[in-house]
Amino acid sequence: MGMFDNIHHDILLKLLAKRIIDRRILDLVDRFLKAGLMEGQLFERTELGTPQGCICSPLLANVYLHQLDLYWWNKYGSLHRKVKERRRTEHLGNCALIRYADDWLLLTNGSKAEAYRLRDEFETFLREELKLELAVEKTHITHVNDGFDFLGFHIRRYVSRDDRPKVLVTPSDKAQTRLKAKVKAMTDRTRFRDEPLLKFSALNAVLRGWIIYYRHCNAKETAKDLDFWVNERLFLWLQKRHRLPPRRLLALYKQRQEGTRYNWGIRNGEGWLYLYRMSDQPITKYKSRKPPNPYLTDEWTTDLETPETPLPEYVWLGNAENNEEWRKLKAEIKAERGAKCERCGNTMELDFHHLKARRYGGQDVKENAQLLCECCHVQTPTYGDHSRLQ
Repeated sequence: MGMFDNIHHDILLKLLAKRIIDRRILDLVDRFLKAGLMEGQLFERTELGTPQGCICSPLLANVYLHQLDLYWWNKYGSLHRKVKERRRTEHLGNCALIRYADDWLLLTNGSKAEAYRLRDEFETFLREELKLELAVEKTHITHVNDGFDFLGFHIRRYVSRDDRPKVLVTPSDKAQTRLKAKVKAMTDRTRFRDEPLLKFSALNAVLRGWIIYYRHCNAKETAKDLDFWVNERLFLWLQKRHRLPPRRLLALYKQRQEGTRYNWGIRNGEGWLYLYRMSDQPITKYKSRKPPNPYLTDEWTTDLETPETPLPEYVWLGNAENNEEWRKLKAEIKAERGAKCERCGNTMELDFHHLKARRYGGQDVKENAQLLCECCHVQTPTYGDHSRLQ
């Protein structure tokens, strides 16, 4: 389990009581933490942790781990410059703490033995003061020349004889793998019934959002490689959908974009919608921001941008799920019939089957909808009918 699941309630409430005098608020937080969870028909007590996904959890987790920040600051961060220089000459090194929620880095310019000593020291503090355990599989000691991953980025220093050392920040391999998995799901051959125009729009939204998240790092070469890979995936999906030879498929979709280059494109009204190329995104230098402290001024409004993520939890796959009325209908049917398959009772990977397919005149109404799991859905007679695509 992660940090959110192991927050000790008594310690958290004591930390909150240092800044909050109103006992009613403390009692409310206490009841919130101990409210328990419902998983289906099963009630589970919450003796530890904060519910992930709720509004207060990130705030409470930051209050909890702020003690780690204070420990580092009091012992290492607040040292005078002369003290830091003396430690450096004594080969002890100095350290810097970088934390984002429960992900944190401890950087030191000391020896490898010093790095191990710092890891053990902070591990002891977390265990004894906050009742937390370091995740062994996520805790690594490495050299900056070998690189490390943090928040979806890969940071590495390159040293050459002829030039000064350079630090390059690129999208991590895991981030690229997650993007490829999402694009694979969108261009899976079982989704050949989706409309190409919707598919182009959905792919563009995912690709544009991903590269914008990484627009401040060295992502140009990575973007070129991924563009080539996405082109291949889209070609295979179009080939599966139309079942045409490559030459005819290229004649249909390969268009000259703005008279400069060839790209996948589809007619969209009077114009064309082209596949977004991530390598077109300009790489810009990140501008650090220092928002004003709301507790130090009388009038204050936030100037922070909306938090960015490379891939959100839910991504439109390019199907008809963007229909608001259809989504509401699905929610109503799930509530009335129970969120389980009407054939086998399975509760996983549920989908809706039209008893009379829409392509044969079926309507989006409750009487024409059947709640099925994916296994039962693929066994229906009209699933995967190619006749309408010719």
